[in-house]
Amino acid sequence: MNFILILILVLTIIIFIIGLIGIINPIIPSLPVIWLGIFIFVYFENFQSITVQFVIITAIIAVLGMLLDFVSNILGVKFFGSSWYGVMGSVVGCIVGIIIFQIIGMIIGTFVGAFLGEYFLHKDGKKSLKAGLGSFLGFIFGIATKIVLSLVMIGWFFILLF
Repeated sequence: MNFILILILVLTIIIFIIGLIGIINPIIPSLPVIWLGIFIFVYFENFQSITVQFVIITAIIAVLGMLLDFVSNILGVKFFGSSWYGVMGSVVGCIVGIIIFQIIGMIIGTFVGAFLGEYFLHKDGKKSLKAGLGSFLGFIFGIATKIVLSLVMIGWFFILLF
């Protein structure tokens, strides 16, 4: 590896770290950032170690992972029997939570939003608590998915590179 390529690899690793931070910081889109690091390295390396197919596959992984992360909270709420009010409450709570308290606000906001949305409709604390739990579990599933897919993309990149 020549000096320029080593600098590009260091930049790629920094981009990977930023992407990993994005798993817990919702402002940074973790999987697309990791894919960007892959693309930058492969582009400057001129596709010598890593193929175009790998870049395409990791792009698909990044897009599907982001979609799954987006819908996991909604699916969690719905899986636990919530109504549309609970689903919308979790989405609104998530957005408000991100704005106010970042990651902690997002976790609390999805739970509280689902709870309040469901409580508004049914006036049933037990059913509302179940909707809040579903939103929390969906959120955790989304994070776990991003962790696994991020590590797969980064690990596969380094396996192919070395």
